[in-house]
Amino acid sequence: MKKIQQQKQLTAHDKVLIFENFHYLLEALEEYIEKAGFYPDFKNKRQLKNVTVKDDLSLNQAENLFKTRLLIFAGMETPNFLADEVKEELYRWINTAGIDANNCPEKLRHFLLETNNVIEGNDEKIIKQTQENLDSKKDDANFQSMDNVMKVFSAIQKPLDEKREQGKSFEGKSHTEINVGSKFGGSVESGQRTFDQITSTISSSSRDFHFFSQQNNLQNRTNSEIIQDVRQNPRNWRLDEVITEYDNLGRAIKKDLALIHISAQIGFDGAVLDNNQPVYLAQRFDQREIAQINQNLSISQQQVQQPPYYTNK
Repeated sequence: MKKIQQQKQLTAHDKVLIFENFHYLLEALEEYIEKAGFYPDFKNKRQLKNVTVKDDLSLNQAENLFKTRLLIFAGMETPNFLADEVKEELYRWINTAGIDANNCPEKLRHFLLETNNVIEGNDEKIIKQTQENLDSKKDDANFQSMDNVMKVFSAIQKPLDEKREQGKSFEGKSHTEINVGSKFGGSVESGQRTFDQITSTISSSSRDFHFFSQQNNLQNRTNSEIIQDVRQNPRNWRLDEVITEYDNLGRAIKKDLALIHISAQIGFDGAVLDNNQPVYLAQRFDQREIAQINQNLSISQQQVQQPPYYTNK
């Protein structure tokens, strides 16, 4: 009975807004993927370039944009009977984006899973963690993420206003009287199969994924606590090079291999956002600890292309 009522109440304009906001969400996800540098040729595979995002965003801004738009989409409360259509659009996008279970980074796996969860109405995680993040930083005078949030709302306000104007042409029409065409040419079946493969690799121990970096807690850990976390949650850690020295013109002149937590804000070029990121250079650990890190990561990453083993420089 509830679904019948939802179908009767949903207008043609409501349906258009749901799909448009979902496309805005995917645009933000594409922006994050491009800035993270996961795939060298991803810029050419983007389906939603410059729809609402005109400025050149940093990696951190792009991630904040995605999280904010995910929260906005969650607030739209997609009816159950329309959720399957929206999920089909997600699967088509996955199929065209060139993402698969073998090349999808851990954080992106979670973003895809949580996007699907929000479509299905399971939005508790993004809502709860956003509130907790805001509460924890409301007294922080240096908290700048809110500026990014306000920029996001400003960026999305104009297209929403335009859609409200367009809504006048849908007055009196039901959602059944309009067909919202797909923006992607991918296969629903192939995309769904890829999505299932990607999300099935998320271990139960890492399903407590946090959207917002818990940097302070991570930075205060001892070496033994870090290594224990690597052992228990190896998918949350990776080895990669980061920039450790710049010249007077701000150009990178040195990189070192580092142990990096999934929550760290790292640019595609290896630039670390700030000194509070959970990024640990080799000199922090002794040889015995380095051997333990290598052992745990080599077990979890046998199928993943990674830089050489962690060595002291």
